[in-house]
Amino acid sequence: MKRVAYILDDGSRNFTYARVSGFCEAIRKTGEPIELYIFRSAGLAEYEPAHNKGEYNIYRLPVFSDFDGIFLDINNNYNNDQNRYGARGASYVIRAAAASHKPVICLANLIADFYYIGIDNRIAMISMVEYLHKQLGLSSFWFLMGPADNFENQVRTGALREYCSFNSLPCEDERFYSENFALETGIHGFIRLYERFEGKLPQAVICANDMIALGVCQTAAKKGIRIPEDLMVTGFDNLDISAYLTPTVTTVDQLSFTMGEACIDLIRRIWNKEDVPRQTYTPTKLILRESTGSEHPSGYAFADRVAEALYSDLYNESFNNRLCTVQYRLPGCGSVEEMCRALENLIPSIQCRGFYLVLDRALYDYGSKIRLDQSTGQARNQNTGLKTEGYPESMELVFSWEEEKGAAYPGKMIKGIFPAFASKEGGRDYLFVPLHFMEETVGYLVICGCTQILHTKNIASVANSLTMALRSFFAGKKLEYLNQMLSGISMKDDLTGLFNRLGYHRLAFDLFRKTQDKGGRLGVIFIDMDDMKYFNDTFGHACGDDAVCCVADAIQSNISGDAIPVRFGGDEFLIITAAAEQEDVTSIIDGIKRSVHEEAQKKNLPAVPGISTGFVITDPEDRMTLNEYTEEADRLMYIDKKLRKAGRE
Repeated sequence: MKRVAYILDDGSRNFTYARVSGFCEAIRKTGEPIELYIFRSAGLAEYEPAHNKGEYNIYRLPVFSDFDGIFLDINNNYNNDQNRYGARGASYVIRAAAASHKPVICLANLIADFYYIGIDNRIAMISMVEYLHKQLGLSSFWFLMGPADNFENQVRTGALREYCSFNSLPCEDERFYSENFALETGIHGFIRLYERFEGKLPQAVICANDMIALGVCQTAAKKGIRIPEDLMVTGFDNLDISAYLTPTVTTVDQLSFTMGEACIDLIRRIWNKEDVPRQTYTPTKLILRESTGSEHPSGYAFADRVAEALYSDLYNESFNNRLCTVQYRLPGCGSVEEMCRALENLIPSIQCRGFYLVLDRALYDYGSKIRLDQSTGQARNQNTGLKTEGYPESMELVFSWEEEKGAAYPGKMIKGIFPAFASKEGGRDYLFVPLHFMEETVGYLVICGCTQILHTKNIASVANSLTMALRSFFAGKKLEYLNQMLSGISMKDDLTGLFNRLGYHRLAFDLFRKTQDKGGRLGVIFIDMDDMKYFNDTFGHACGDDAVCCVADAIQSNISGDAIPVRFGGDEFLIITAAAEQEDVTSIIDGIKRSVHEEAQKKNLPAVPGISTGFVITDPEDRMTLNEYTEEADRLMYIDKKLRKAGRE
């Protein structure tokens, strides 16, 4: 069994699935037990830095020494100043891959000491400008390029400058515009250059990719500029959209499927200890279309492409309908398991062999992360315990769905990737997708058999929907826990920690009602401290507070956990207890009196506080309310107080 780790930056890629399909098809053809593990990030410079940090943390999940080979496809974020966490993630991967001492192949990015496989961007771009210059006789160009620190863009830009300089064609800096690989680069760049040259057009605009070319075509059309009659436009990559535009766009096909096949062939040759070149270039193809005056493509190739696009639209419509249903259900789920059951309805549309959810157990530990200031009632949220760099040693496999077995909820802890995600027969691909609350990592999704969801670019929608649902669910749980804590504080007496009057009304009344409904009985004990005014006047109010706490502690140490002890007033206490026999209640009172002496000694009080008590036993046959029982216990307590006072005199 051979295992290959594929580190994929997929933030704005439109041909990733073709490479992955090439990998999988080549593996299938070999008949060898090779498994592909894809670790996908999707950060972009325009995203929040905290989001990108969480996204690129997926690069730290694999232990590269556990693999037999590594593919690095990180051209979008390598040395990217605009996306510092993407650059840091790429730098980490490069170091970790080198330290693994396993063969490393870089796709479309030349990195020292690693094998390189990809197109020759220089030759491909020269073939484009050479066609425009020598075949069409053009000599005036604008150049709309991608990010200045991107490897492929640097090579393409250098090729254009090289060809133009060699052939004495104008290529001064004023003719270049550089931003990113997105549509807006074509829009912004064309407007900027159009203004710079005061509306005087070149003969052609050469773009770094098809999306930029699309932006140019749209902006030119709004200005009444006809393509190709007034201006020719070229792209690069041969994305599907380049064949459907009006006009269709001349471009360069990277033949990404072929590149995927070449990677598998190269890694197998390395494993077999064959002598292989450090750099391998895969072929490209110049596709001539309407934007440079060629005829509209005809024949079966175009018809097949249109049919594929129509199928893709129908598929995405069905997928989005299912996703909307899942998104509607997720917020109402009362547990993570219910969320997984909702997600299960989406799995048939993903068309995969396996679907797994792995979470950090720290998510559930919200209770220990909240601290409350007992004096102010303010909540302080401590460190969540979720990682912002790397993954926990052990994580929980919460949900699994497999084509052969269906859905399961293992709830088991797993360490690392293997053996949880490995087949006996080999030949499978696993896609790992990060789940995170901004920079905090909460887990990851694993999809076995991922080419369809990469093809349709729906994986981000699935991950985002689940992440938002998890975040909302656990935020709700935390809020619920916090409310319980705050409610507990509002019902507690600050000095003694016993319940206050609010606690009495909320808890004791509920217990009384439930006990009455069941035909049970309760003991109601009323306690009043003797001569509290003398204690305060003689020894001070601080000592008086200690005396109150002395009685409260004595009460706590003599009642069961289900009893409700209440500080009813300044020096008055109430106990509602399930001890409903007279001898049991008497035993509690005797224990409290003994404990008062012990607590007084512990607190070094100058005198032992005296207490007077009265109690009643509730009767479900009576129509008395709890307040009436309390008043009766209070009346009996005053009788006891008078008797005690008379005895002292």
